[in-house]
Amino acid sequence: MLALLLAASGVTLIPASADGALVIDDASGIRALLTSAGKYTSTLSPQTIGRTLSSNVGVDLLAEQPEWGLAKKGPRALIFSRGSIGLSAPIADLKSARRALEAWRTGANRAGKIASKRLFTASGPRAAALLKAMAKPGAFTRDKALLARATGPAWIYLKGRPPLRAAIFALDASAAGLIARGLVQPLRDPILAGPAPAPCDGSPPGCLRVGLGPSGRMLLSMALSQLRQPALPDSPHLVVRLDAIDAQQLSDDRSLPNALHISAADAPALAGGPALAGQLDLSAIATALARLTPLDAIHGTLAAGAYAANLIYAPFLRNSGPLTLTGEPAKTGADIEIRLPIR
Repeated sequence: MLALLLAASGVTLIPASADGALVIDDASGIRALLTSAGKYTSTLSPQTIGRTLSSNVGVDLLAEQPEWGLAKKGPRALIFSRGSIGLSAPIADLKSARRALEAWRTGANRAGKIASKRLFTASGPRAAALLKAMAKPGAFTRDKALLARATGPAWIYLKGRPPLRAAIFALDASAAGLIARGLVQPLRDPILAGPAPAPCDGSPPGCLRVGLGPSGRMLLSMALSQLRQPALPDSPHLVVRLDAIDAQQLSDDRSLPNALHISAADAPALAGGPALAGQLDLSAIATALARLTPLDAIHGTLAAGAYAANLIYAPFLRNSGPLTLTGEPAKTGADIEIRLPIR
């Protein structure tokens, strides 16, 4: 049974050394999602993303070129590892695939091979090592709970960092947006221990309500520490608010904490509610970035990047969201759902 699950899910395409992977059986939903996003910013259009894929792994998985001779069916896996990216895809026409591969891998930091009727390509500083790992990956996990989430037209795997072990999300993508549902596993202690407190008062740009387990508390403490925020209150039931965004406080890479006004407080649990509920108003981010001027951009690299992000992504931010996050404790971790609607 486990062998059938492994084969059907495409998990055997992922090497143990991978930092993450996107496995695609049907790219139509992702293509529709990017088409909607591309109405507001060309950098997220299928054409732009496709050109990036063609450069990095040879094949535009959103509109596959016939000269690569790929099979019409079968999972395609994009593998990410230590700054390099690779592709594993099934082949129908070996001669065509060999010709296309020879033409593509003449570029710098590129590697590729064909084995067992699959195409393997890789690019980046560790392309050769990634190619070797992809060619003989085996199963990166035999955890049945995690493998059960590796389903649907597309799914994503993420290797964890302490206190997390790993996560897999099934992706439901369409012209209306993205829904990611999956399992996040801790190394040891529970992530969530619900229920969370009641919804935030008012309409802050961001609000996170959570009933924390030990691993969840460690994760949230690490995130707030990076933003130089005060320690979390000694309570398992917390509300973390993003009360305001002052983009004009941005300068260099260390200035982000100055621009985000964050508060954390304990609050009574809301009986019957979720263990995790979060919301981020993307239009509020667009409004904050719109206040930046070219003079603000000269204050430092982060300020310049934020000003550029406003020029490129403001229409998309105003027409998408809110980004929402919900979760419940699971036997082997936390069941998480992320939603990003696009208008």
